[in-house]
Amino acid sequence: MAFLWWYGPVLVLSVLLGLWLKRVTGSAPARPLTFEEVGFLGGGPVRAAEVAVAGLVADNRARLSGGAVSAVPAPAPGATTALQDVLLARLDRPRELDGLLVEVSTSGPARRIGRGLVAAGLLVSPRRRLVRAVLAELPVLAVLVVGVATAPAGWLVAAVPSVTGLVAVLLVLGPPPVRTRHGARAYEEATAGLAPVDPAEVTARYGLVRPAAAAPPEPGERRADTAVFDGETAEPIAYVEASEQAVPRRRRPAVVVEPQRWRKRNGLLVAGGWLAGGWLASQWLEGDDGGDFVDTDFGGFGG
Repeated sequence: MAFLWWYGPVLVLSVLLGLWLKRVTGSAPARPLTFEEVGFLGGGPVRAAEVAVAGLVADNRARLSGGAVSAVPAPAPGATTALQDVLLARLDRPRELDGLLVEVSTSGPARRIGRGLVAAGLLVSPRRRLVRAVLAELPVLAVLVVGVATAPAGWLVAAVPSVTGLVAVLLVLGPPPVRTRHGARAYEEATAGLAPVDPAEVTARYGLVRPAAAAPPEPGERRADTAVFDGETAEPIAYVEASEQAVPRRRRPAVVVEPQRWRKRNGLLVAGGWLAGGWLASQWLEGDDGGDFVDTDFGGFGG
């Protein structure tokens, strides 16, 4: 039992050391962050693109109606950011909001914002996150090797690698944070305080809120009367009887059958998914697009 007295505390300390190794200290920002940078820190390049849309709408340079964005003809002169210039260049016709955000978030200016935050020590580059994830496993693996070598004969020979291996798997399931310690502190300071007034600042904090669809009326609920007014009389418009009837429902509910193999490997795919996503994000963030309006197929920043 003397083995357990040192093995248990050392295993706990190795996990704490691994969690500490996942975090990157970074550096404090040398200047106040722009709203687009705050949005990138909080929600990646898509949030930064949403901030750019909100800024254009607030300056009466674009209109947002439902899920469509359109440019305002003959807008008033004013300064714009590089990300807003990309948006205006794509608003030669009304565009669907979500598709436009994906295009803008993969443009050159969005990459430059991400690279600037990484260079400022506020974001951790995806490649460095992968390195940190590997370093976080080393203390647990060292405990595994020492534990297997010093475990007494008996049930501990099988229990030590099983428990330590499970701890290592649980540790790798949690990806390293995207923001550095100073980046997280800078984001908290930028989003703290009184309620924001500027639409761009509101979007940087909470994202661009889509208008919610009107809820359908409850069965039996009285609807407002609708009529056509020709200037003298109002002619009521009656509802068709068939439109008031409920739509027939399926007798048996649809059941989505998940493959057994997916359920068994779900945990491993989570870890493998963010590792592969981190590598793709590093290629996206560190790539050179050679211009401001070049698109890529990768539409997000590694979580």
